[in-house]
Amino acid sequence: MTMTRVEKIIDFLATDTLSLTFTDKGLKFLSLRPNRGAQDINLKGLINEKQEPGSVVEQIINETFSFLETGRHEMSLDFTEFTDFQQRVFGAVGTIEPGQVITYKGIAEILGKPGAAQAVGSAVAKNPVSYFLPTHRVLPQRGIGICRSGAGHLREKLLAHEGHDLSTLRGNYVCTRKKCCLE
Repeated sequence: MTMTRVEKIIDFLATDTLSLTFTDKGLKFLSLRPNRGAQDINLKGLINEKQEPGSVVEQIINETFSFLETGRHEMSLDFTEFTDFQQRVFGAVGTIEPGQVITYKGIAEILGKPGAAQAVGSAVAKNPVSYFLPTHRVLPQRGIGICRSGAGHLREKLLAHEGHDLSTLRGNYVCTRKKCCLE
């Protein structure tokens, strides 16, 4: 594992900690905030050699770097705690190619539930594994809101990284989340 990979991950994700939980079926939870999962990876500690990379750490680093480079990963994901419908939504989202976007309504239609766009949006909002489930590629029909915090900020960064012009994806509304730091 090269340190430049870790440095690129820190720079892109704007975090120095990944918090995760694995099960025997795969990655169950991933957060860019510390103390959310069963294990934290101190990315800066890897650079400063304060944390010894193990097989799980190396796997997360390699798969994250691969995802940032190609928009794809080989990570097994564990969605067993979700409903059948949510798992079907996650499965459909996982097939969206890098550089492509689809609406919640489009996913609902793929699933044979054309009136379930809101339910798709609710499922997408429950994404437990951050960027490994590319929910950033699933957009509301009205476009993405203007947002500069949390998942909204990472969504925009990932979409731009995949070659999208954010001005064409924007709707005519502003994020109303209390934590949004829009000026």
